[in-house]
Amino acid sequence: MKAIILASGVGSRLLPFTKDKPKSLIKINSKTIIEHQLDKLLDTNIKEVVITTGPFRDAIEKIVEEKYKNFNFSFVYNPEYDSTNYIYSLWLTKNLIDDDIVLFHGDLLFTKKLFKNIIKRDKNMVLVNKKIKPPKKDFKALIKNEKILKIGVDLTDKNAYLCLPLYKICKKDFLTWIYEMEKEIKDGNLNIYAEDAFNKISEKLILNPFYFTEEFCMEIDTIEDLNKAKKKIKDEI
Repeated sequence: MKAIILASGVGSRLLPFTKDKPKSLIKINSKTIIEHQLDKLLDTNIKEVVITTGPFRDAIEKIVEEKYKNFNFSFVYNPEYDSTNYIYSLWLTKNLIDDDIVLFHGDLLFTKKLFKNIIKRDKNMVLVNKKIKPPKKDFKALIKNEKILKIGVDLTDKNAYLCLPLYKICKKDFLTWIYEMEKEIKDGNLNIYAEDAFNKISEKLILNPFYFTEEFCMEIDTIEDLNKAKKKIKDEI
């Protein structure tokens, strides 16, 4: 299995913290976000890590290569980071997809237990929480018969629940998703979510909800999120 970390965003909602560093290098307590993430991989068999980068890419490469000698890193730079959404960054990884994939956004914090539980599943999975009322800014997953039909920010259906962008997907199906992204990109749709491409093929790319309730997981999009995370988590997560 290979990990893909999406760390190519500008992080404008976290200014001034992202004025001179990428969002993934913001510290939550004593470690940066990307260090929290890579620490979750240390006790797994995952050794291949792909990181998409944008602004301050040299800083990301330097810190992970210096601190994490056990991983084989591949860095995929998105030169259009300031004018595209991460659908374009993810599409740029297409030539590196030679194994099953665990994919997560570079601003996502999660526990080691939660990570280990999702990657050992045989099916394609994404994190879903039915108990937390989903914030307006976050993804929701529309679920029917325990299959995910659609993922989006603006879903309001009663069967739409909080969806956190941590995916485990087999190689074949991930490539199917990549090919659909490519169609969108060729049509000039560079500012949509990668999930918008998934929504068009959800009938053939079966994605299952991985439900969690007690384990900690959240995205760091805003200063409010940042302050909340610093209060709620410990370095041991």
